[in-house]
Amino acid sequence: MNIKGHQVFSPSMIKSTLTAAISIASTFPCFGVQAAEDGDQLRAIEEVVVSARRREESLQEVPVAVSAFGAEQIKERGIATEADLQMSTPGLMVRATNSSNQLSYSLRGQSIDAFSYSAPAVLAYVNEVQAGGISASSFFDMASIQVLKGPQGTLFGRNATGGAVLYATQAPEEEFGGYVKVGVGSYSNRLIEGAINVPVTDNLFARVAGMTRSRDGWQDNLFNGDKLAEIDTDNVRLSLLYTGNRVENSFVGYEARHKGRPEGLRAEYSYVTGQQRPDGNGALNSSAYDIYSGGADAMLNPRANELGFTDLAAYFSATADMDFHDVYNSLSSVNDIEQSLYSNATTFEVSDALVFKGILGYNKVESFQGTDLDGTAFNILDGTDSQGGTGYQYNTEQKSIELQVSGTVMDDRLDYIAGVFWSNETFRNSISLCFFCDAVLAGAPDSLIGYDFETTDKSKAIFAQVTYALTDKINVTAGYRHTWEDFEIDQFVGKYRWLGDINRISAGTQPADTTFDKPSWLLSIDYTIDDSNMVYASQRGSWRTGGFNGTAVDGLDPTKPDSFDPESTYDVELGYKFSGYLADIPSQVNVAVFRQIVKDVQKTAYVGLSSLTGNVGEAEINGLELDFKFDVLDWLELGGAYAYTNAKFTDPTTDLAGFNGEFGNYGDSPENSYSLYAVTTNDIEGVGVLRVRADWYKVTDAFYTNTSKSVNPNTIVEGYELVNFRVGLDEIAGSAVSAAAFVRNALDEEYIRGGLPLGAVIGINSTIAGEPRTVGVELTYNF
Repeated sequence: MNIKGHQVFSPSMIKSTLTAAISIASTFPCFGVQAAEDGDQLRAIEEVVVSARRREESLQEVPVAVSAFGAEQIKERGIATEADLQMSTPGLMVRATNSSNQLSYSLRGQSIDAFSYSAPAVLAYVNEVQAGGISASSFFDMASIQVLKGPQGTLFGRNATGGAVLYATQAPEEEFGGYVKVGVGSYSNRLIEGAINVPVTDNLFARVAGMTRSRDGWQDNLFNGDKLAEIDTDNVRLSLLYTGNRVENSFVGYEARHKGRPEGLRAEYSYVTGQQRPDGNGALNSSAYDIYSGGADAMLNPRANELGFTDLAAYFSATADMDFHDVYNSLSSVNDIEQSLYSNATTFEVSDALVFKGILGYNKVESFQGTDLDGTAFNILDGTDSQGGTGYQYNTEQKSIELQVSGTVMDDRLDYIAGVFWSNETFRNSISLCFFCDAVLAGAPDSLIGYDFETTDKSKAIFAQVTYALTDKINVTAGYRHTWEDFEIDQFVGKYRWLGDINRISAGTQPADTTFDKPSWLLSIDYTIDDSNMVYASQRGSWRTGGFNGTAVDGLDPTKPDSFDPESTYDVELGYKFSGYLADIPSQVNVAVFRQIVKDVQKTAYVGLSSLTGNVGEAEINGLELDFKFDVLDWLELGGAYAYTNAKFTDPTTDLAGFNGEFGNYGDSPENSYSLYAVTTNDIEGVGVLRVRADWYKVTDAFYTNTSKSVNPNTIVEGYELVNFRVGLDEIAGSAVSAAAFVRNALDEEYIRGGLPLGAVIGINSTIAGEPRTVGVELTYNF
């Protein structure tokens, strides 16, 4: 089958892979229902409910690779931000770029480069509303988190090539109640969190939740004495739930303010004069080394000289053995972020077989940050400076409407959902940068530049998906979405005060617009072998829109902005799910193997004074994902996960004008990641319920650039492992009070979270350190 030039795996291929899976499963005689026949004598198997197909289903019955965490698991695993989710989901990478606050998801090798202005490859949704913006957030009073793996498009608002992360907050309940939590910990960490649930009437229920947290920085900026890696966040959420005769309305409003100083970049490597590229295509960019050589006194950087850094070579020599977490940043990072997120979902049940649903969403993020992008004591590349620039600002505003109709027909053998989707996303980017500011102050040509542009992406889609029960054991699913994207860009000159009167790198470009439309699809079949075993095979196709990168101009026509085409992908996934008893032990095992092809891969090369976004020919990702859980004893649970991801460019050539090279290695995609955990639960009479948890996570090497074979060598993130512990005592002495103590990164592992590959821009690559060991205690009162 072929849909608009996209090869789709044939039904015979899916049938053969499904047959193979059944054959494999049958070779494990212990995986079955034999032990479960004594069900009333065995411990219960926990059921996890997910909404991967826009309806509530058991995780073990959904033919989709999903990692899911409920409220208790989120608390026990210490998932408080996006970065914490990585440790609990092997295969998922949450990458920090130019600061710990600028995050992006990578899943099955699909990610988004910093300063690329591509649509995300992995989309985040909060209460069914897409929550864009690149700023880190805070999790509190959560109901669940689900990580959907692989191309998405048929059921969720926007197309995505890597996956989706679904966040659901706690909904109001019918009874009065709530909780208050206080916590303290390392680096003067202070946390106050709570929620109150109020039944307003017999049909209207309200829940107000909030969280405030502050923490001193664990990173020393030795240049000026500032503490970096601070936390200063305030959050409040109002949830309303109305339930009437066949009508339900859910409203959630969220406001947040995040401030403080995030982690700073640390210069990790500088290319020296004459150093050759690994592909043999000329020399590497050594501009920073060339300019900052022979003594820095003439560059009017008295603080750098006071510290003994006469030039860049002296700097790297002097800092080679300094503490792993310390930095010398001529400018300390600072955050000022405001977020507003509103969602409203109305459901009208016409009958048991027909349900209408409408979802309204609004999301606004205003993010300001000044950053030392070079990560040194010199003013080589600053996101703010003394000449009038004030850093950079990202403003995102999203509005969306989704209308659905769903239900069951044909004696409940056919489940269906169909609908329309509309969204309007405006992104404002205002950046001022100063290149080699020390030299500018000494009389060199002005290097203060700015980027100021706004993009608008209007998206419309129609979609439908059906699941039909061929027999009591075999289901087939088919889904289709067609999406139309209208993308516009407008460059600004002299309209906004934070850019001042500076040289705009793209000032000559004219407004531009472009349109795209493509399909997304899903074909799958699942077979329930027995009450414990299920296998499935699926084939999906999706894409993400093309657009413009306002930090650069077209290589052939300087009156046009840099543009890139859509990226398209298709995959095949084969899965096996087991939920039953192994030697009377309640057990769950999920396995998925996949092969994904990506064409016209959207990637960015950082060259000259710009980031250039274009399309790389083709990539192939092959992988395996495994997760398991065993309730070994009444008081002992063991589990873990493993992900193998082999991502590579099969056609590394690109259409990027101004970039004379090929892409590779494949960035943001470690080959192996592992996790293991153990939880013990003991009800101690007269004392409380004692729960002890230990988590271990390991990840292998990865690259934080896609051009390490050409213009950006030495951009590897070495593998690392983390160990966490948590001890909790619930219902202390029969009361409503609980206490917990935890230690994160117990082995005090020194590891890198990500990096900014500016080797081809200034000749320096910088990285961001991960958090050191921290400890804390929490006290919770439930009422």
